Amino acid sequence: MASLEQRLKSLAGSLGADLVGMTTRAVLSDGPPSADPRYLLPSAKSVVSYAVSLDTDIAVDFIRKKTWRPHCENRKSIAQTLYRIGDALVAELRSEGYDAVNVDLNNNYRPEEGAADVTEMTAFHPEFSHRYAALAAGVGRLGWSGNLLTREYGALVELGSVLTSAALAADAPIPDQDHPCDKCKMCSLVCPVEMIHKKASTRVTVAGITETIARKQPNTCCWIGCTGYEGLARSGEWSNWSPFRLGRPLPEDKRALDALCIRLQKLDPQMAAGDTCFSDYRQAVFDPDWFYYTVCGFCRSVCSPHREERIARRKMIVQSGTAALHLDGSHDVADENALTVPTPFGLNVVVPRDDLAEARTEIRKWPGQFPLDREVVAYLCREGT
Repeated sequence: MASLEQRLKSLAGSLGADLVGMTTRAVLSDGPPSADPRYLLPSAKSVVSYAVSLDTDIAVDFIRKKTWRPHCENRKSIAQTLYRIGDALVAELRSEGYDAVNVDLNNNYRPEEGAADVTEMTAFHPEFSHRYAALAAGVGRLGWSGNLLTREYGALVELGSVLTSAALAADAPIPDQDHPCDKCKMCSLVCPVEMIHKKASTRVTVAGITETIARKQPNTCCWIGCTGYEGLARSGEWSNWSPFRLGRPLPEDKRALDALCIRLQKLDPQMAAGDTCFSDYRQAVFDPDWFYYTVCGFCRSVCSPHREERIARRKMIVQSGTAALHLDGSHDVADENALTVPTPFGLNVVVPRDDLAEARTEIRKWPGQFPLDREVVAYLCREGT
């Protein structure tokens, strides 16, 4: 009869996992606090880590601004797959008499002192780190960006984790000689808010492995860029898929940066809504009308297993132009006539001139809108800017 470890790996693979590994609480014990599975499952002894790869062609079309929504939809589909894998693993483990928990894929942050809710958070420490589990379980290693890199798919993977009281045999981490990151630094060159330092480094130890990764700006810097509050690179020549602009450089001081992020979140219609992906990520992922809004992640999408491809993807990004918001809610590449218009949300928005000239007074709602996009479109239609 196959071992429990073999059965779990086979089950995960049959449901769509491309990579599966296992580790233990003891192996993770030298890691940061978010590597401790007991925070979510006090009886935890082991972790099953699994990864599903993103569609490479769709991701490349995303970074070169050929298409926007397919990558968002691909990410949502994969998130659903990851939840289903985790649910099946939990059911199998519980049928064997073990405790088990399927860790949320995202927005599973630990409470922060003084923060009433997610809009006032600045550290964003996860309840349990999928990346640390994947490193320890031999799924991948941490690249210069801090993202998990795999030998097979680069950084183009999404991760899931199941915690269990079962004493599973640990897989070995990937050895240094097979490390998939060669420190090409392409990730640091494609972050519009310059989250990832090009030269300065820091270290993190997990599972007996010490990774040297880039020193980063405060986490609120990444939040501002990946949420889309600022999408424009410092050169002004390219952006991620966000049409929003702060109109000024990001603060260098951490306290000022944190305060800016909090202020923007307080003005964000998504964050003001009571029922959001920040209150129940699983519910959002399986809601057919919820749009998996993705405007960045370029640091991950640039990272192919092959150096030549990474260089090529970086060129695609810096030659892709900047993003604009159409009044039908779609995002597109801005042309030379696009206008930058102030909004009541602490941000400017780039809009095609022709759209503004034909702005409708009727405010339309359509499935899959991002709340900030929708409210900005409504504002532009009302004002007839």
